Amino acid sequence: MDKILASILYGLIWLLSLLPLNLLYLFSDIAWLIMFLCPPLRYRKSIVRKNLALSFPDKDRKWLRRTERRFYYQFACLIVESLKTTSIGERWVKRHMEIVGCEKIVEETLNGRSGIGYLGHVGNWEWIPSMNLYFKNVDNFLGGQVYHRLENSTMDLFMLKLRSKFATENIPMEHVMRRLLECRNNGRTFFIGMIADQVPLWWNIHYWTTFLNQNTPVFTGAERIARKLDAEIWYMHITRKRRGYYRCEMQLVFEHTKDLPEFAVTEKYMRLLEDNIRECPELWLWTHNRWKRTWEGYQQWISEHPALNRKN
Repeated sequence: MDKILASILYGLIWLLSLLPLNLLYLFSDIAWLIMFLCPPLRYRKSIVRKNLALSFPDKDRKWLRRTERRFYYQFACLIVESLKTTSIGERWVKRHMEIVGCEKIVEETLNGRSGIGYLGHVGNWEWIPSMNLYFKNVDNFLGGQVYHRLENSTMDLFMLKLRSKFATENIPMEHVMRRLLECRNNGRTFFIGMIADQVPLWWNIHYWTTFLNQNTPVFTGAERIARKLDAEIWYMHITRKRRGYYRCEMQLVFEHTKDLPEFAVTEKYMRLLEDNIRECPELWLWTHNRWKRTWEGYQQWISEHPALNRKN
């Protein structure tokens, strides 16, 4: 039944997505205008305001409210852009998502090197998997992304289909290491995208850093995988050229990772992401409750689970 519902949902959205993007933006403009005129209707308004205020303590109220409005405008655009993904083709997406420096990664894979691309919830991350289109002529290659399962089975199946649009493989987080080791053992190269700006679960916290002026727990799984496989680390710096048009610049951060100090990759990623966000704050996903896990809460959790004996 979940598969049937997901297929029906995908088909309905596909029909809607056949409308020109500029016409779809009319719906996002109306939604934004309603949110602008009626602040209580803004999705997770309290979280957005709290996140912005704590992240930019030096900014005045006028700047914070302006950034909030711009964020919701971008958020509304992102929704219709993501729905448009169901029907777009190769030429279309290459015009709207410019990926700069991808040819260097293709060259590296042809030379037998694999890589991991770090990115954040910046701009339109749903079009980033189109990068896989540049590897069509690379043999024995896996292009994919780490996938977080959704609780709702119907939406989970829908998002899996949406994110497989460009023949990328969606790898569940708990299976990433095994899948990439399998690739290496079979002589396959890979390039895997990982969005690592989410909140780790209590038992998955191994590292804290200062991020946007706040003490922040960070996912370190991608770093452990990279060091295990000595994979290259790339940062995917996303900017918006204008509405509906984005630019992703591929930045080589580390060519070799196996001998790096622990958490060096994670710390560098957080600094690059922070710079990316400060460059254009409204492009980041401020509705995410990024700082719901505090250091004090973590210490309490540790005291309640002494057998874990975690080192941080």
